[in-house]
Amino acid sequence: MGQFGNQPDFATNSIKEITTANGFISDTPSSASFLGGSIIYIGDNLTVGNNLKVIPAGTEGPSTVTNFVSPGYAGSGGTGYTNGTSQNADMIGGSGTGLEIEYTAVNERVVSIDLIVDQGVGYLNGDLVTVDDGDGNAVFKIVATTGLPTAAQAVTFKGLGTGGFLPVTVDYVLATGTTVAELIAAR
Repeated sequence: MGQFGNQPDFATNSIKEITTANGFISDTPSSASFLGGSIIYIGDNLTVGNNLKVIPAGTEGPSTVTNFVSPGYAGSGGTGYTNGTSQNADMIGGSGTGLEIEYTAVNERVVSIDLIVDQGVGYLNGDLVTVDDGDGNAVFKIVATTGLPTAAQAVTFKGLGTGGFLPVTVDYVLATGTTVAELIAAR
């Protein structure tokens, strides 16, 4: 707690009013709206409302599958796959569902994954998945990047007092669902 009640203990040169250009998002955040773990000051909530919808600092969004690598053991290419290229197959296992790929098989072994047909949802970097075709034993490790958070991950604070600070640091303030006016971000 700072020197005075209801004030955080920080010193900063990075203080700015939150506007659509520097802090609000409507659906999915972009780098232009990133507040980078800011403390939020509520200047006025009496005339507009008292809801502040934010994405807390450090919240990660859904992962995007970008590649597949061999888990590094003999036989991970599996057996019984039809030779050829660009065959559609579902991937099973891992943290998510719905991942579909096109692959190439040589000598009845999957030698490469050529295309992601459907990203699916919920997969994490390092998940082990199996090509659901052939003998169902070609195993690959997912390479995934963490995406930006989505509006569905936001937290709504209600009944905030004028002249107070939000009790958590935030990366984004959402335009939809926020009815508090005169917000200032400080890092």
